[in-house]
Amino acid sequence: MKNICFLGLVAFLLFSEGLLQATRPARWTTSTQAQFLEGELQGVSVTSDGRLILAPALQPVTDTGEAYIYAAVMDGGGNLYLGSGNNGKIFRVTPAGEQTLWTTLEQPGVYALAVDSQNRVYAANGPDAKVYRLDSQGQPELFFDPHQKYVWSLSVDTANNLLVGTGPEGVIYKVTPEGQSQVFYDSKESHIVALEWDLDGNLLAGTEPGGLLLRIAGDGSPFVLYDSPLREVKAITVDRYGNIYFAALDTPGSLPQGSLSADTPEMSLTDSTEGTNINAGTVTVTIGGVSSAKTLEVYKLDRENLVEKLYSSKDQVGFDLLVRSNGDLLVATGNRGRIISIDPRKLLTHLAQASQEQVTQLLERNGEIYVATSNLGHLFQLKSQPSETGSYESKVFDAGMLTRWGMIEWQIRESGTSPVKVFTRSGNTEVPDETWNDWSDPYTEAKESHVTSPPARFLQWRIDFPDDQGRGALSTLRNAVELVTVSYIQHNMAPQLTSIMVLPPGVAFAPSLAVNQSGGVPPGGPNQAHLRSLPPSVRGLGTPALPPRKLYIPGARTISWSASDPNGDDLSYSTYYRGQKETTWKPLKKGLSEAYYTVDGVSLPDGTYQVKVVATDAPSNPTNQARENELISKPFVIANSTPAVTLKPPDIEGDRVSLPFTGQTKGSPVHQAEYSVNAGDWHLVFPEDGIADGTSESFTLSLDELQPGEHDVAVRVVDSIGNITTTKTRVLIR
Repeated sequence: MKNICFLGLVAFLLFSEGLLQATRPARWTTSTQAQFLEGELQGVSVTSDGRLILAPALQPVTDTGEAYIYAAVMDGGGNLYLGSGNNGKIFRVTPAGEQTLWTTLEQPGVYALAVDSQNRVYAANGPDAKVYRLDSQGQPELFFDPHQKYVWSLSVDTANNLLVGTGPEGVIYKVTPEGQSQVFYDSKESHIVALEWDLDGNLLAGTEPGGLLLRIAGDGSPFVLYDSPLREVKAITVDRYGNIYFAALDTPGSLPQGSLSADTPEMSLTDSTEGTNINAGTVTVTIGGVSSAKTLEVYKLDRENLVEKLYSSKDQVGFDLLVRSNGDLLVATGNRGRIISIDPRKLLTHLAQASQEQVTQLLERNGEIYVATSNLGHLFQLKSQPSETGSYESKVFDAGMLTRWGMIEWQIRESGTSPVKVFTRSGNTEVPDETWNDWSDPYTEAKESHVTSPPARFLQWRIDFPDDQGRGALSTLRNAVELVTVSYIQHNMAPQLTSIMVLPPGVAFAPSLAVNQSGGVPPGGPNQAHLRSLPPSVRGLGTPALPPRKLYIPGARTISWSASDPNGDDLSYSTYYRGQKETTWKPLKKGLSEAYYTVDGVSLPDGTYQVKVVATDAPSNPTNQARENELISKPFVIANSTPAVTLKPPDIEGDRVSLPFTGQTKGSPVHQAEYSVNAGDWHLVFPEDGIADGTSESFTLSLDELQPGEHDVAVRVVDSIGNITTTKTRVLIR
């Protein structure tokens, strides 16, 4: 074979920095707050600048034995009252932590509690809501019946009047200590979810479904302070300077109260291990399930009514807000039981995580903070000292395939007297289970500790914070973990060739080189092949290569293919050909980096051929570890010879002419025949057997009503490759 020419270009394989590459050791690094928050915190906080530190201790106070705590208040003596569901129980917890069942109401959910200046406790339950007042022994007395499905919120003014926020008609009632009631404000909203007082004695109300923050004066006149883009203003609190903080939600069907859906006239109540669902009126209440779409936004509204967003999350729900005496704002969230702290500088710390799914209530008295949870219903005290110990489990890292682990390293801000201990485990299921390898022995060297976990697809690491006798202030950075990184290398997988295509005759490609962000040819291009082995971040790759331009070159035959590599390796290609009925593959071109190759078909004898493409990941792997794959094209025809056209003598009768002719080809079938009279339009003529599909076809051209005189009749035959032969004859009509 000779005169086989290659009409190609270098088409660069570009990879983003995060793409996995087999023989280029990659790193899984965790160093930012967002990355650390993908793991599980147990006695550990994540600071705004992305550090793991010991969290403030969550000291258990009591276990109610109930699934949910919906409401909590504290009286003047420091006694805590916890409203639970779904058995209508109210618990009393003394300052010493002694718990008693204070009372049990008829309806299953206790959604709101309040205490007046005389330490009288008010409780609202639902559905079919009633408001009760409890005496000093916990005996309930019906105090107010709003004739509503739900009472979502209670608050007491300076005159011990009780304000009652209801749904689904969105009415706020004022009830005197004597039990005389009146409509204080009848809103256009469906539900009054939250009530609070500003420093000027105005009532603040959060609504659903409009997500309004309302200020209602003493005479009942309303003013909208903020119209949230979300459905529900769930919690409101005010600091000592008069700044208003509020949490807005957009979470139909996932809150313990005030999370609402379409009207449902009938009520149903179910309790299961997957959560509790209550449908009543327009309300859908779910505890324990996880909503498919959650949005939480926390705002600050200052004394000039200027609103600033402090926090936003797509995967959390918010239940309560509390401003600490030091000015920090605490946000109680679910469904991972986390408490978020936002300081006056707007720096955010994920302060603590309970083992329960939701933190539903926050209370403070004399600097002591109490935390109520749901799933399950526990009460904790958030201490000012850090936990004695803590543990952090990273997210499960998916390397995509069987992977060998290299070194694990971590960076500590200030080493304590007892260093942290780091562990790893590996497995082949997305969620760790009994099939995973056990946790490794602890790694104690922060630099270049070799991971002992066996090769697998998934890896997880854990850090245990010890009981450091030198621990002190809560904000200490002792043993603060700033960064953890694991190196790894994937098991090499063979490239994948998914398609191969032979382009029409004459189609060739012309190069369209990519440029990088600095305007030059990307590294790895011409005269820079040595740079292709560098990681993409070092190569400085910017703009992807443009697709090649198509050109028409007579005789060219182009083969293109699609290939990929599971490891993201650079690939090299070799092409081979063989003729029909041949068994030996002959090389065309080896070491191609582009995914096509063009042959000068004129150099090959007429006939039917196939092409084989072999893809190898050798550019990215040692020779003994490189893998390859191949794909064979469908048969295609090369036909360089033009058709032979034979005209037989015409048969002339009057003004009618019958002209027989044949068309013969060598490499490909006859495609069609056409004729033209006196350089006029071309017209098709079918072969005598009715279909053009052979290498020899007979035709008979019939011409009628020709005018007297000479006429030039041209005939052309085209084969399936596009080769054309044209000839003509002259006929005389007398």
